[in-house]
Amino acid sequence: MKQAKTLFCVANKGAHCAVACSHELVPDFTRLAGDRDGWMAHRRRLSLPLSKTLAALLRTMSDRAFVVRRGVMLEHAPGTRNPVTWMDCLAVTEFGAFVIDRYDWTGTVKRSLDDDELLVHDKVGVVSVQTSPLRRAKPALRHLRAILAEYDCPVESVAIFAPSHCALDPALPEAILYPSELLHFMRTSLNRFRASHLQHLDPVRLAAHLEVRCVDWGKS
Repeated sequence: MKQAKTLFCVANKGAHCAVACSHELVPDFTRLAGDRDGWMAHRRRLSLPLSKTLAALLRTMSDRAFVVRRGVMLEHAPGTRNPVTWMDCLAVTEFGAFVIDRYDWTGTVKRSLDDDELLVHDKVGVVSVQTSPLRRAKPALRHLRAILAEYDCPVESVAIFAPSHCALDPALPEAILYPSELLHFMRTSLNRFRASHLQHLDPVRLAAHLEVRCVDWGKS
């Protein structure tokens, strides 16, 4: 955790954070806030319902072991200005690893002409351009895929949006969804893995492999 304190900076609490990514990091690591531990604890509390829902649905899908962690910090680019990525939830299953982040955007979320961006339409008609959650997750995915390459472990990212705050356009990528759609997404991933005829993974072994390579392994 000591290393985490030197790497991680609390997200800016300015007005832009109304639509900011849950794991977006402040670019300037010289401006370390004093309440980073409080911020991390708060994020983990907010992610607790999601982690419980995820664990419950995984139990309905298989009797095999799985690991769900919340508030995991991954050092994907050591020595750079933005060396770490925050993950609200990380699930390690027999059919792959999943980075799952929760978002509190407000408005109607739609595609843009750029796959790395989304358009957010608010109630008064203002349209803002936001970086896609799937684009934000790419550094973590690349790093996790490299770490788990020897195990032939698929790694995917999922963005969960609260339906009380926003509406998701049906044309959005399938990995951008409501909590109620998570079970279908995970079942589809499981069936896709089975169709590949790959050997079932050992989630406990994979989790142990990941734990020693994370700045902060989070909470169960």
